[in-house]
Parts: sequence; C-alpha cells; structure tokens
Amino acid sequence: MELATLEWVAWFNHHRLLAPIGYIPPAEAEANYYRSLSEQAVPA
Repeated sequence: MELATLEWVAWFNHHRLLAPIGYIPPAEAEANYYRSLSEQAVPA
C-alpha cells in the first residue's frame, strides 16, 4: 500500500499536467517560480 501511495504522489507532482499553470507539472511550475525569484535577487 505504501508503494502505491508513493507512486501516486510522484505522478501527482511530476507527471500530471495542469491547465491553470500552462499545462506543465506542478513540480516544474515550482522550479520555475523559485528560479525566477533567484534571478530577481541578483544585484545589478
């Protein structure tokens, strides 16, 4: 049962595509968000 749960969580975060965020997986959207924050924090 634990393995099935872990497989579902992996699919939920890394493989399903969400329309409201541009048909990308949630994990990719989160990575894009944190990347944009770090790019904004770089002093000019």
